[in-house]
Amino acid sequence: MKVVVGIARILVGILFIISGFIKLNDPLGFSYKLQEYFSAQVLNLEFLIPFSLVLAIVLVIFELVLGIMLLIGYLPKFTVWSLLLMIIFFTFLTFYSAYFEKVKDCGCFGDAIPLTPWESFYKDLVLLVLILILFFYRKLITPVLAPKHPIAG
Repeated sequence: MKVVVGIARILVGILFIISGFIKLNDPLGFSYKLQEYFSAQVLNLEFLIPFSLVLAIVLVIFELVLGIMLLIGYLPKFTVWSLLLMIIFFTFLTFYSAYFEKVKDCGCFGDAIPLTPWESFYKDLVLLVLILILFFYRKLITPVLAPKHPIAG
């Protein structure tokens, strides 16, 4: 199982880092995508529209940091819980968007890799499975730079 966890860890970590870097390249574009989701026609959370740029930047940085934390094995419990909560939310959001045909492009990878809502939903389902593996076997996530011998104190 350690090999499966290792593969899931690498795939999820790299995907979050790539997605984060692509959106970090154009945070304003990502904020427009958030505004689309916040609009009255989609989630009806219009009070969040003025904060979309700040939310975009925070989400992108959090996505990048989580990807790096997962790859290096730093705070695995926090990292995996954060990834799980994020992917549950985004899986719901992409399903809602696809089923009700609300948003035509999720913005997951900016303009670099345009995905239809259904493609994005299926991508999120695969990520959900990988993150659930990481969640249930998080004790197998060991830090890359762990000390070999604890320092006696």
